[in-house]
Amino acid sequence: MSLQLGERKVVLFPRFVTEEQGRIVYQRDMSADGNFIGWMPYIVKSWALSNDKRNFKDYAVANGLRVTASWSDGPTLAPDYIVKPAVGSFGEGIRGPFGPLAPLDPTVALAEGEFFEQFIRGRSAKAWFWNGQPVALEVLSPPTIAGDGRRSLREIAAQPRGNFDVALKLEDSVQILAWQGVDLDSVLPAGTEVVLDYRYMTPYDRVTVANRNVWSSVAPEIAAQFSYAGQLLYRGIDAAVQRNSVFTLDAVIDAEDRVWLLEMNSHPMIHPSVYPHMLASVFDDEAQADAPA
Repeated sequence: MSLQLGERKVVLFPRFVTEEQGRIVYQRDMSADGNFIGWMPYIVKSWALSNDKRNFKDYAVANGLRVTASWSDGPTLAPDYIVKPAVGSFGEGIRGPFGPLAPLDPTVALAEGEFFEQFIRGRSAKAWFWNGQPVALEVLSPPTIAGDGRRSLREIAAQPRGNFDVALKLEDSVQILAWQGVDLDSVLPAGTEVVLDYRYMTPYDRVTVANRNVWSSVAPEIAAQFSYAGQLLYRGIDAAVQRNSVFTLDAVIDAEDRVWLLEMNSHPMIHPSVYPHMLASVFDDEAQADAPA
């Protein structure tokens, strides 16, 4: 897509995702089963901090940022943890959480490229940054289900609660329910809630077209943590690709509003709130490039 402002011209490239062999992958070209995820002023960029989650954690720790503990051997560093691949997006390949009530089978070894990561219970957050400055933030509470003292969790999930509700299948939640000490056939006291998932994208999410950007209204303490992290991590991007780049930070916000950083993504879906900052920046650069020396 070509955009023109006066004598200045900018070209934006579309990005799509599709499913291949059960995995969601990015692609440049539109296909019959692909989904559009946004416009970019470049085809692709990547850097070390986004290519491997372990690089991200090492850099974050070295710069004093709060990240979840991680390890691949030796003693367990946290009572609750997940198993995560060092490379990948969309929450794919993650197993857990594991903990005292639902331990990991000790005979199962880590696969190549996997590591253990401390599990923090809280709200899932994704922040979008343009040139290191935060421009959008989504904070999502985890999906839950409440007991009624009579029916099992399986029975409650199978019964829609209204005209616009749908039946839920809890098979994807077996492990996180076990981590909380319950299973699909547990009958919980009325009003007692359990969490069904912890990822940013879950099978229980409803399709929405609402703008979920809460950056302008989020608590100042949370905003400050994301702002500080964005500037430090922007400095860690390779100089050759740093300027006019978008990235996201995935995080968990705990009950005390502490932001625990998880990973950095250089190929994110583009939040609508990114575009004003993106266009202002790339058009400004075009103006400077065309200015007489």
